[in-house]
Amino acid sequence: MKHVLRCLGPLFLLTSIVPAAVSAEDPRALLDHGLYRRAAVVCEQRLAASPADAVANSVLAHVRSEQGRHDDAIKLAEAAVAAAPHDADAQYGLSEAYGRKAGAVGVLKAAGFAGKMRKAAEAALAIDPRHADALDILVDFHMLAPGFMGGDKKQAAEYVERLTQVDAARGWLQKAQNAMRAKDTTLAARCYASAAAVTPASGQALVQYASFLAPKWRDPARSEKLALQVVELEPWRAGGWQVLASLYSYQERWAELDAVLEKSLAAEPTHLSPWYQAARQLIVSKKDPARAERYLRRYLSVEPEIGSQSWAAARWRLGQALEQQGKKTEAIAEIEAAVKQDPKLEDAKKDLKRLRG
Repeated sequence: MKHVLRCLGPLFLLTSIVPAAVSAEDPRALLDHGLYRRAAVVCEQRLAASPADAVANSVLAHVRSEQGRHDDAIKLAEAAVAAAPHDADAQYGLSEAYGRKAGAVGVLKAAGFAGKMRKAAEAALAIDPRHADALDILVDFHMLAPGFMGGDKKQAAEYVERLTQVDAARGWLQKAQNAMRAKDTTLAARCYASAAAVTPASGQALVQYASFLAPKWRDPARSEKLALQVVELEPWRAGGWQVLASLYSYQERWAELDAVLEKSLAAEPTHLSPWYQAARQLIVSKKDPARAERYLRRYLSVEPEIGSQSWAAARWRLGQALEQQGKKTEAIAEIEAAVKQDPKLEDAKKDLKRLRG
């Protein structure tokens, strides 16, 4: 069966996948589908008409966090809780906003925001003891926070078991993540496999298992099969396309790669991350830099979705592709533009220094 899928891969992808419908007016649905820009527009319109709209405030808070606008995110999440103090989703949104802020500041300030994150997540669970997102974030808190901040590995394990009861796939994914933190890839593999085996199938679990298996020293063939399952089940989920793009790039399966990239556009035109990932893999493995250049120029033709690789990162990779083709002057120009757009791209700065000599 695996060989049949491989032979018919491009045809299968081009004929059997229909993009899942998503309401253009439902900000939560847009968020779930990774359509952050559209979600932000809908939320802004709703807030203009009703500033106390808890859902719009909460969803927009998540978008602002993805953009790195953490103070704006906290204000929006606080407004959501003020409008709906007994809404578990609003409390969770506030927890997430505090958590993102904690990760963006120094250690001394992080402790205060991490404490607020925990308090808001516990408030969400007090309202809804089966709130999977709140359970998820509390697992991470207790796994990562040091003892003086309230972290407790025993409590983390208890929350993992609660999460597994509520959402088996997510519970197994948390177990896999914890195993990876402990550098136990054997246990992680078993946990990822258990997550992927849950029915009904979870696209998130399948993508994460496929990503885990993708390296050549694991099981790329199994990874491909899982990624094909994802793009059939949830064609809007960029992760499945990204895994396939990376695999086919490394394996130099050009016809299947081009088919996957085109079909990913048909599934969701704003998600060009598979094009970036294909190019990145080609550059890292030093295969067909001209093809990598073509993919990156396509990626740079549309503003990246929030949370995707930035234009600055794409320009840096484009500079690398140009360098591999011997186009040093053009490479320098692209990497200079990348660093100007994002001065925090340290690897790009190193490449620029090396190219300038």
